[in-house]
Amino acid sequence: MSQTTLVKLGDKARAAILRGVNAVYEPVRLTLGPEGGNALMYRTYGRGPRITNDGVTIAEVIEPKDEHERLAAHAFKEMAKRTNERAGDGTTGTIVIGGALINELFNKTDEVEAGFKTAAASPVKKKGVMTLSREILAEAKAVEAEIRAVAKPVDSLEVLTKIATVSVEDPELGKTIANMAWEVGLDGFIDTLEGYTDHIETEIIKGMRFPAKVGAKAFVNNPARYEMVAEDCPVLVTNIALDNAAQVGAFTKHLSTTKLIIIAPSFSDNVLVNMVQATKNGFFVFPVKAPALRSEQFEDIATYFGAQFIDKSTGKRIETVLPHDLGFVERLIVKDTETREDAVATGGAGTRGENSDIHKRIETLKAQVINMHATDIHKKLTERRIASLASAVGIIRVGAPSQAEILYLKHKIEDAVYACKAALEEGYVPGGGLCLRDIAEARGKDSILYNALRAPYEQIQANADGQLEVGEDIIDPAKAIRLEVEHATSVASKLLTTKISIPEERDHSPAEGYESIGAAITIFARYFARQHGLLKDADLEAEQERAQLLEQRIAEDNG
Repeated sequence: MSQTTLVKLGDKARAAILRGVNAVYEPVRLTLGPEGGNALMYRTYGRGPRITNDGVTIAEVIEPKDEHERLAAHAFKEMAKRTNERAGDGTTGTIVIGGALINELFNKTDEVEAGFKTAAASPVKKKGVMTLSREILAEAKAVEAEIRAVAKPVDSLEVLTKIATVSVEDPELGKTIANMAWEVGLDGFIDTLEGYTDHIETEIIKGMRFPAKVGAKAFVNNPARYEMVAEDCPVLVTNIALDNAAQVGAFTKHLSTTKLIIIAPSFSDNVLVNMVQATKNGFFVFPVKAPALRSEQFEDIATYFGAQFIDKSTGKRIETVLPHDLGFVERLIVKDTETREDAVATGGAGTRGENSDIHKRIETLKAQVINMHATDIHKKLTERRIASLASAVGIIRVGAPSQAEILYLKHKIEDAVYACKAALEEGYVPGGGLCLRDIAEARGKDSILYNALRAPYEQIQANADGQLEVGEDIIDPAKAIRLEVEHATSVASKLLTTKISIPEERDHSPAEGYESIGAAITIFARYFARQHGLLKDADLEAEQERAQLLEQRIAEDNG
């Protein structure tokens, strides 16, 4: 009877972890920098190949066959996912720093009962794993502070253009992205979509932002970006907590639409389950959870969507909602992330016309601000509401002669957009790995992060055969570089302390059994040939080594 979990301890566990880490680290690091290579990868559902040098995208498709290695690879990928979630850029740098750190520490240390003994020159000599982990994290905090200290604010479009160009690797495209990011500002939003032409198109429209979350992960329909996306959809806005499935069913059965966005403070599990079931019957519900909104903010949202606000304080009930109570939106994007990320709506029905409802509401709120005292907390809240209602939204439609090129450009543009946003938030630092290299040199070789901090610069140079000159125009967003260090050291420090690997055992296919049988027959044939003198002396040593490797693989397959 097969067990549901497998266990490796000590050196065997650490060896499997290192193999799993390197399964991701080795291919991804070859893509870093302007001379880094691209990866040719499969796409699911037979949609053809894709080409990209986006670190987190490449990492996502790498799945080692061995359960222990796959478990380690998944833990290692987490660092890139975190950076992607919070900065949208810097994922390859995160993997390079983390991979370099893990390889250095794993290769220089041998596990013993009470700690580690290492080569005399190693800075980790005779330090236990927990002590070592704490030292890594403390050093990382100091490095993050130094990154913040050397960062310069983005005070011109020229600077922002340099950042976009470095990320997208195209001067003209970098200029286009920077212009849009500069115009929409830090509070704005830029959406990158697949276009219908063979070139790139851009536009800026007025949108709305508000704090919200996806009702449940089951409704995330764009998992690559942790997003729930609804398009051309009616909208219900209410401050009534939806905890009874009958409430929703009572009014949705009268609707002629096949999809609906519901914005409410909360949804019970029972309601969400019924919504999921409804999708199987062709009725798609997009639950948007907004527990932090006050009544006046719900009113703002309802005005933007052109909807009637179903307010519990006025005695309104969900069961009595009619089709004319619903609003409409062309596109709504809601993030499903640990960190706060506002929902973004574009094309609300309330924005139509020169003297639209949303325009009237903004003017009313502006008049209220004028009459408020400068220190009034309500003044700041009202100003935030105005900013949310009037936020600019940029749209970049990516077109190209082939689908593979569209996907490649889309990833590059998304990275550049997020790089611009990160730079507007926390400023910029020297690029091309120079920022971390200079910090490493200043801290000295005794720093446990010395080699890891130098790794991005050295990898960029290695990918360019050492011929790349990093000029003053090469700059990076400080936020992305800071998060590279934070997330790489966080995951690496935890993997360093791992002495036990317990993955879930996957189901093995019959083909794998046939492979093991074939390997056993091969070993038998080689030993038979050796016994009867059928192998040449020159081949004997090589055949013995092959036999040992096959025996080892069979032993590992059998646990």
